[in-house]
Parts: sequence; C-alpha cells; structure tokens
Amino acid sequence: MTFSNSGHTVKRFDVEIQQLVNLVLEMGREVEQQVKRAVAVFREGDPVAAQAVIAGDEAVNRWDMEIDRSCVRLLSRRQPMSTDLRLVMALNKAVNDLERIGDEAKTIAEKTLAIHARCGHPPGSIPLAVDRLAAIASQRVESALDSLARLDADQAWLLARTDPVEDAFQDILRALGAYAIDGEWTVATVIDMALALKALQRVADRAQNLAEYVIFVVEGQDVRHAT
Repeated sequence: MTFSNSGHTVKRFDVEIQQLVNLVLEMGREVEQQVKRAVAVFREGDPVAAQAVIAGDEAVNRWDMEIDRSCVRLLSRRQPMSTDLRLVMALNKAVNDLERIGDEAKTIAEKTLAIHARCGHPPGSIPLAVDRLAAIASQRVESALDSLARLDADQAWLLARTDPVEDAFQDILRALGAYAIDGEWTVATVIDMALALKALQRVADRAQNLAEYVIFVVEGQDVRHAT
C-alpha cells in the first residue's frame, strides 16, 4: 500500500517503527550478554558455561529471523520513504551484524571447549592484553547500541572514527607467540586462542558497522568504506 500521511496511519506507523527498534535493541542486549559470557568462559575455561553460550546462539538466530520478517512486513505494508526508509534498512542491516556478533561469541566458546579438551584445563595464565581487548569490544558494542537507541550521530561518528582494536589484537598475538616459543602452550592451543581472540576482534568491528548505520539514518551518508 502507499504510505499515507493521515494522522491515524502515521501514528500507527510510529508504533510499528518503535516496536521494531525495541526488538533490535532487545536482541542487541542479548548479544552483548552473550559476548560477555563468552569472554568469561574463555578466561575461566569452564566447559559447562561454554556449552551454555553455544546453546544460546539459537535464541539469537530466532531474533534474527523474527526481526527480518518484521522488516519485510513493515516495508511491504507501509512503504516508508526518506528517513523512515533509511531507518528500516539500517535496522535490517544491524540485525545481520548482531547475529554475526552472536556467531563470534559462539566461536569463542567452541575454541574454549577445544582448549579444555586438549589440555584438561585452561592455560595457566591469560595475557593482560586479552582483558584489554575484551573491554574494548564490550565498550564498543554498548556504545553502538546506545547510539542506535538514541539515533545519536555524534556518538556514532566518534565510534566510527576510532579503532583501538587492531593494536590490542597485535599485542595479544605477540604474547601468544612468546608462549608458543617457550613451549608453555602447545601450538594447537595457541592457534585456538588466536582464533577465539580474532572472533573478539570481529565483535568490535561489527560494533563499528552499527555506528555507521546510525550515521546513515540521521545524515543520509553511507560511510561504510569511508571511515
């Protein structure tokens, strides 16, 4: 149908838009918790908690499918234009990134299980750089969701223009290399840890994508390859 500017239609459209935004933010909060649980699992090496994180990915996938269907229904029924259209498009893209963040949390948990199965216990110590990377990733996801909730372009620009993740990740790789050379950890364990931490790096990268979608909604700029 053609989108109408009558009071009734606009009011109903606003309600539907807000419901969609609320669904995305609720999914975002769940994904954020999944990442935090995965990081705790990685640090502590708890196989039971790791299995719980892996199982939790199913709920994230259900969010993805439900919100995708809601976006399609809204587009087909309301045919939004201008900022409204950009918002629906951005929410649809954001859901994809949130689902991928959930996948990264699952990867971290799976690698933790592999390390536990090989060693019988988690590695004796975790480099401090791991905590630094986890803090950066969690903060960026939280900031991205906050900017999305408030459609705060200034906050989104700040997130899009800064990228402290790469330096933290390289610090970890150097530390892991030293453990491998010293023979303290097996090469297979070092590789699994590196893959888990690469997944954490991707979480931070996905958070930047979310910020770029906010800029697209508010300013109409597609900055995905310009930041």
